[in-house]
Amino acid sequence: MSEYTSGAYFADSSRHSEDAEFKAKEFLSLLQRSWHSPALRPGSYVDVGCGSGDVVKSVACGLRKSGCRLTSVKGYDVSPHVKTIAGKDIEFIHGDFCQSHVSADLVTLFDVLEHVLGPIEFLREVSRRSKMVGLHIPLDNNLNCGLRNLFHSKLRNPGHLLFMDTAAALNILTLAGLRVIDYKYTYSSPTGHSTALSRFIYPLRALAARISPWLLSKTLGGASLMVLAVTQHYFEEAEIDLRLGGRTS
Repeated sequence: MSEYTSGAYFADSSRHSEDAEFKAKEFLSLLQRSWHSPALRPGSYVDVGCGSGDVVKSVACGLRKSGCRLTSVKGYDVSPHVKTIAGKDIEFIHGDFCQSHVSADLVTLFDVLEHVLGPIEFLREVSRRSKMVGLHIPLDNNLNCGLRNLFHSKLRNPGHLLFMDTAAALNILTLAGLRVIDYKYTYSSPTGHSTALSRFIYPLRALAARISPWLLSKTLGGASLMVLAVTQHYFEEAEIDLRLGGRTS
């Protein structure tokens, strides 16, 4: 945690910003396909671990364009760099959301969970302050990472503490008391083409994804899981219509 609170992790405040539009687009498409339940249209939004701030800006813009009347949008980060970020109609806060008295209809955690000690208790604290939780979770537990021993290097950079596959990610959310509404696999992010090796194997990854996104996530890697979940209390209170329809995307 000290790497984040000291500001070392975001010495470059634009770190990971190249993926912001990609993540926002994928999340909005996931959320919108569940809008047959009006209760899943948020009126307030918080992004936790907001990094460069570009994701919360893009998601908020997309929500507003889709007709959501957002009364409050906030970005939280424990890294002090967040104090230098500015955004129209968005409040950026240097602090721990789980120690705050703030609540929101929707909280997003994009590439955050894998960096957290005590992920189940962390998610419980987030869910006490929200109705819906959106997550983007890298699926590092695959053959490629295992054969190349990438778990070791990922501990240092980018600082992953959890190495999950699809089932593990979904199980952690359930153990934290969240009800998964929908999920989809994502791949081919801008950073997914950042090295010569990743560009070389991209056609193989694309082929594996066409056959089965799960197959890609367990073999060549490079896949993540975008998830929409709600608290069980809100699920029952709002009588949310759960219609996944056997989606595999």
